[in-house]
Amino acid sequence: MAPSGSHPPGRAGQVAGRLEPRSAWTALVLLGALVAPACRGDRAAPAPPPPEIPVRVTVLLHPQIRIAHALADLEDRTALAAIRWIRGQAAPHLLVDPERPLEIAIRVDVSEDLSRFLIDERLRLRHDRTWPLEVSRLRELPIGAQGVDLSATLTAGVRDSLALLADMAGLFDLPDEELLAKAARTEAAVDIRSLAVRILQERHSIGSVTRLLALIDDAPSNLRLTLLDAAGTLLRPDELQGLLSAVDARRIDEITRALRAAALVGCQDAREFAGWMAVGHPDERVRRTALEAYLQITESMAPEDAVQLGLADTR
Repeated sequence: MAPSGSHPPGRAGQVAGRLEPRSAWTALVLLGALVAPACRGDRAAPAPPPPEIPVRVTVLLHPQIRIAHALADLEDRTALAAIRWIRGQAAPHLLVDPERPLEIAIRVDVSEDLSRFLIDERLRLRHDRTWPLEVSRLRELPIGAQGVDLSATLTAGVRDSLALLADMAGLFDLPDEELLAKAARTEAAVDIRSLAVRILQERHSIGSVTRLLALIDDAPSNLRLTLLDAAGTLLRPDELQGLLSAVDARRIDEITRALRAAALVGCQDAREFAGWMAVGHPDERVRRTALEAYLQITESMAPEDAVQLGLADTR
């Protein structure tokens, strides 16, 4: 998405975003900590300050959006809302490394008819146990006659995303059977389902392949790709046909993942599939990937099994 300010001007008039006056404590957010006041009296020792929670917030606004105060105020209040939410957790499910800040990026656009805010919200938290945890949400918000309180809107959205991020962090402690149940819950957020699958992949949960493949047909697009990635690295040769039958042949990204899985499996069925894709698929990118998979599989097979199909120029 283009940065704020790059949109062409719309019709006359501006979309209004309403902000409350900046609070005196907002500047403390830049330090990543809210320091508790010292206890009064000679008998009580001052309370130690809580550990810092570094939060980096970036907000980009459509050029037709006007707010009452500086953009930095909006970013500060959003960061402070995140810090308060993290500090208020009943259990420390979401931990932020003081050396690696929680990253929050929010972009606010407007619809063509200027009737709705389009909010793209992304949170990213580096995690010691594996890849960074990420939440990405797109929301639409009607714009009323009095405008919209952007501060309340963005902070509420960040709190919801942080709750989802905390649920994702909790997945790492679940056994495989519970992760499979999470992945299969159609009403659960796609971020939760996808991460459950990726953790199973990271654990090399070989016994999960059949149940993961069974989820592909009804899965949304991004989850389908995650399932294919995971199954492709875990399946046995006798499970390859199950993966190939689940692939949507109209989607190049799915065919490509199936070819990668075939190259990893390296069996006769895998070689035949790669060979047919190398000579018969209409897309040059798929043919190129298929040829690479075919050659990799052939090199990995025993000489007596590596019968060439007579592949011609596939360009």
